[in-house]
Amino acid sequence: MLEKGKKFLNICLSTFLLLSIIFLFSVQNVKAEEETDTINPDEIQMSVDSLLTGISSKGFHPSKRNYLSIRAGVSFNTEQDLEGTAINVRLRILNKSGKYVYEKTYKNIGGTNFWGDPVTSFEHKTIRLDWNGKPSKGNEAGKKPTAYASNGTYKVELFYYVEKDQICIKSVTKTKSFKVSSKAPSGSKGLAASTTIPEYTGVDTVDYMAEKMIQSAKIKLTMSQDEKVRRIYHWMTVNFKHKHADEFVKAKNYYDLTSTKAQKRIKNYKKKTLQNYQNGKLIFGGSSWSSFMAPYMQKRGGVCSDQAAIFVILCNHVGVDAGVCNGYYKNLDGTRAGHSWNYAIVDGKKYYYDVDVEIQNYSKGQGDYYWYKKTLKQAKKNHIFQ
Repeated sequence: MLEKGKKFLNICLSTFLLLSIIFLFSVQNVKAEEETDTINPDEIQMSVDSLLTGISSKGFHPSKRNYLSIRAGVSFNTEQDLEGTAINVRLRILNKSGKYVYEKTYKNIGGTNFWGDPVTSFEHKTIRLDWNGKPSKGNEAGKKPTAYASNGTYKVELFYYVEKDQICIKSVTKTKSFKVSSKAPSGSKGLAASTTIPEYTGVDTVDYMAEKMIQSAKIKLTMSQDEKVRRIYHWMTVNFKHKHADEFVKAKNYYDLTSTKAQKRIKNYKKKTLQNYQNGKLIFGGSSWSSFMAPYMQKRGGVCSDQAAIFVILCNHVGVDAGVCNGYYKNLDGTRAGHSWNYAIVDGKKYYYDVDVEIQNYSKGQGDYYWYKKTLKQAKKNHIFQ
């Protein structure tokens, strides 16, 4: 009986020790998880690299077909796990009293990874706003959202922050002053008089070749938006070719990117570009596809999607907003083919351009500007928008 009692006591002690070990291990795990959940602000590198406004020398005159272009570049980097956080930008237009008349928030600007958590590292993320001069609803200044902002000195305030559970963990703020004046040019004239904000891709070889093409087309930043787009369109029409894969492989390289001299030139160009970016003379934007355009730019050729992407790169390079349209082209025989073409914003209006069809027909002896600067109604005669 005594032996059985000792045996039972040993089993109880062993069970108690085992449970104690499991409990201690669980507590340590919980502590480790708690430590992991704690985000250290000192280990977050975030900055507002640039804040630019496109405005005339006399200020901004809020009016129909006129807007204030606001562009900002931000960067972010951390090795910490940011699960449950958001990386946001709040952009405000403040009046002289410091009250906001306009506000817009850009949520989770870095995007998310495969698991849905915030991306923890990015460079030159671009924030864009074209403000029409009207206050936002419920603004602090108590201004009616239907009326334009009155004359005076204002500030663009960019509040860049990381938050978790609606608590700000770390933030950076940058401001830039501007003047609203009824004496400044209004409407499309105001837009035409605004300073240009060039947008580069951030891909060294692509920006380097874009610069070479702009120089060859004899384009200056001081030219009107219409003249810039016209020269880009004409230059691509004359100098690019419609090339499929089999033709593309054998095509000539127009730009040296690999020799020692070329590498040195590109390195110097990158250095100059970064200085201009830091001095607020340009922003970095472009899409994730920009790097894929290098071989098509080097050989000055490709299919419709390639030509359309390059047209955007060149327009943005000289401060003209442009984009790609996708859909179908309607042929004269009634058939249709998958196609890509462009739009560009010229003096506040959206026009459509089809440089690839122009290139194909120009090589057959037709003059250029047939598919240049079309209204939406005109573009729909030959294009089906998707």
